[in-house]
Amino acid sequence: MAEAGGEHVELVYRATVGDFREALRVATRASAAGRWGRGLLFFAAGAGALVTTVSLALGGTPGAQALVGLAAALVGLVVLPRAQARRLHRRAAARGVHRTVLDRWGVTTTTDRGVPRMSRWSEITRYAETRGTFVLLDGHEYAPAPILLPKRVTSDVEALRALLDQRLGSPT
Repeated sequence: MAEAGGEHVELVYRATVGDFREALRVATRASAAGRWGRGLLFFAAGAGALVTTVSLALGGTPGAQALVGLAAALVGLVVLPRAQARRLHRRAAARGVHRTVLDRWGVTTTTDRGVPRMSRWSEITRYAETRGTFVLLDGHEYAPAPILLPKRVTSDVEALRALLDQRLGSPT
């Protein structure tokens, strides 16, 4: 729901695993450590695939190190982000319904269980928009803590986007 002037937006929701996947993807791209980590995993996957392909093309068998490196990189790129999203979803689901209020002071999220989480606008440096969510990010350089705002729970996505643009500028 949105209040006149776009100064107050309230979202009530239960986050999904997909919401967390999107938020984690955004947080990884937003941090230097996340970009480096993904880059190293892509490099390891590419190197493992290249060594395996060359070995097979020359009639040999690929070394165990190349296969383990390739498998580990694929696990790091595909399996671990999904497992992390499921873990975060389980933790969020245990807290019950989330109520997030965006007002002139900042963003406050309360749940059926747990302590409210308050972030002032000065602590939130940017936001990103995905197909299904808005993801607010703090200024932490290595591991930004994302605040998830699912689009599906608001009837006025434009009002929410306008409030975020007003407070944080254009999305990253």
